[in-house]
Amino acid sequence: MGTKFAPRVPLSSRGYIDRMDAGLTSIRGAQEIISMISSRRFVTKLILGHNELSDDGCVVLFTFLASAVGRKYRIAEISLNSNSIGNRGLAAISQYLNGNQALKELFLQNNRFTGDAETFASFTTALNTSHLELLSLTTNRSLSDDFVEVFLPFLDSPHLREVHLSAIGLTSRAAPHLIAYLSSPRCRLHTLKCNGNTLGFRAVKSIVRAIERHNFSLLTVELYSNHLAGPVSSDNTSEDDDDDEAGGPASIDAWKASDTQIRRVLLRNAHLKRETEREALQLLRYARPLLLSSAGASARCADFSCSAPPSSVVLAHSPVSGGGFPFRALPTELQLHIMSFLAPTLSPAQRIRIYTYASSHATLPRAGLFLPGRGGGGGGGSLCVLDPASMSFGAVLGGCAGGKCAGALNSVVCHKEQQRAEWLTAVGCSAYDPHRDGEGDPAL
Repeated sequence: MGTKFAPRVPLSSRGYIDRMDAGLTSIRGAQEIISMISSRRFVTKLILGHNELSDDGCVVLFTFLASAVGRKYRIAEISLNSNSIGNRGLAAISQYLNGNQALKELFLQNNRFTGDAETFASFTTALNTSHLELLSLTTNRSLSDDFVEVFLPFLDSPHLREVHLSAIGLTSRAAPHLIAYLSSPRCRLHTLKCNGNTLGFRAVKSIVRAIERHNFSLLTVELYSNHLAGPVSSDNTSEDDDDDEAGGPASIDAWKASDTQIRRVLLRNAHLKRETEREALQLLRYARPLLLSSAGASARCADFSCSAPPSSVVLAHSPVSGGGFPFRALPTELQLHIMSFLAPTLSPAQRIRIYTYASSHATLPRAGLFLPGRGGGGGGGSLCVLDPASMSFGAVLGGCAGGKCAGALNSVVCHKEQQRAEWLTAVGCSAYDPHRDGEGDPAL
């Protein structure tokens, strides 16, 4: 008789509470969820869609989550779609969201929120202090233009990357607020979904034009099903809409042309993003040994707490022998100007931030971060650690070869890639910067 093994259970599921469509109602339902949370050592996801928690249950649940005990659970994703939650429940969510650095994704589709100014002013303030990356308010049909008038002018979250505003009753009145936000440096989104509203052709065309001229971070934009039943609105949504149709609904060909235009703009953004990130990493690679003082670095690393700079640093600062070019003897402005040709896509401000980072001893990588391997002084692979969220019991692990981490499971997070993305964001080089004033030497 063969040995029977227990079925493989993903380790990540131990941190999930999935009670979708479980008949959870009001306060009693919230207490059941709290009991489940309290019985676990950690919780990473709360999937609670299609219940009837309503305002009463939402207040009880988020009062617990916002308490000292509840905040010990670093929940990364909460889904509360279709729970009959209104503005009172949203106020409780705002208190939990305020200053929250763990929550990354919040799904609030198909609830009963209205565009109450005070409620959404508090929600926006809390959102701006959080690390939330994805917010979905889709199919909250009572939000309407009043919500956008309060939400977008004050939205300034440095971490928000994706917003879903589909089917929330927006009309052409919302277009100026959408345009102002998407055109401002406050917008760091890479995804905006605004389908199923009634913005109208002129508003959609003005939004696309604003993205083309002012926004280089967006990579996905959805503006489908925004036609009007009647004539095109004559509201002025742009400073130069004189080329738009003056009467009658826009034709199918006009909508197709607008869709083609936004696709072209998004392809441009994706290309410029890749070039910006590539050149930023390349500039750092050369700026570090050229700008960092070898003597200071040696003193700083005497206790082996940080990685020593490359040998090329010594060459850049030592007296020239054998007729080498004394690059370090040049004026600083000229050094930076020469290095700027390594990254022509970057703006002067982006290059300055990289120079500042590269010339600081405090930014040298800590030696303790390196595992034995090519990246840290040994002979192994790149810096990788296991990701428990994607592992199964009984899994056979491989290395990081062939572009796959942990073999076919691909279940290792390569920290080098993660840290690279974090660095690009920190120095403002995760998207193209169109501000080209002062081209040439950024120090001049």
